[in-house]
Amino acid sequence: MTNKQSDSPKIKSKEKETEILDPNNEKENKNEKEKILINPLQNKWTMWVDGYSQSQNWGEDLVKISDFQSVGEFWGMYENLATISKTKNGTNFHLFKTGIKPAWEDSENVNGGKWYLRINRTVLKLDEMWLKTILSIIGENYEYNDEICGAVVSIRNNGDRISLWTKTASNKEAQMSIGKKWKETLKIRGIRLSYLIHKDSLSTKKDRGSFKPTYEI
Repeated sequence: MTNKQSDSPKIKSKEKETEILDPNNEKENKNEKEKILINPLQNKWTMWVDGYSQSQNWGEDLVKISDFQSVGEFWGMYENLATISKTKNGTNFHLFKTGIKPAWEDSENVNGGKWYLRINRTVLKLDEMWLKTILSIIGENYEYNDEICGAVVSIRNNGDRISLWTKTASNKEAQMSIGKKWKETLKIRGIRLSYLIHKDSLSTKKDRGSFKPTYEI
């Protein structure tokens, strides 16, 4: 269990973009690097995207967009992304701690699972829900921050989805704490969040439509 931290107001501020570093000016480079690291985040994060090529084999079109480790770098990356709700069907954006690949088989994910929320755009605003989710995880706003691996938003005609991936599915206390905090962050009422274990999703012996959530809130 990590130390509980309060909501981080620093994530709401933005830093100006830094200029391209001059490889021949060490003093200027040092100053620019110091600017980049203003308001550093506790963890380094990586944004990925896939689904553009509609490949049938997962991972073939997975592309890393950017790494960031400060508030300024985050906003610089985020504001240059396409608007999530306007992205074409089948696209997935993945935000994970750097070093964790957005795949069930990754060593940090293999024993974990995910909280997920299906988005009805007539009820919930997808872009707002996604931004609140990623700000909460990079801001370390959870009691069990070490349990969080990343988050995924999936654009689908039959209902968009946002999921919050965690490390240890068997740790019920941690997962329930994370789920409750996420629901509180999103400020949603009358909508249930469900938790699925990755290994259940990987099983070929089950009908994928018959999974029962391990936890619900």
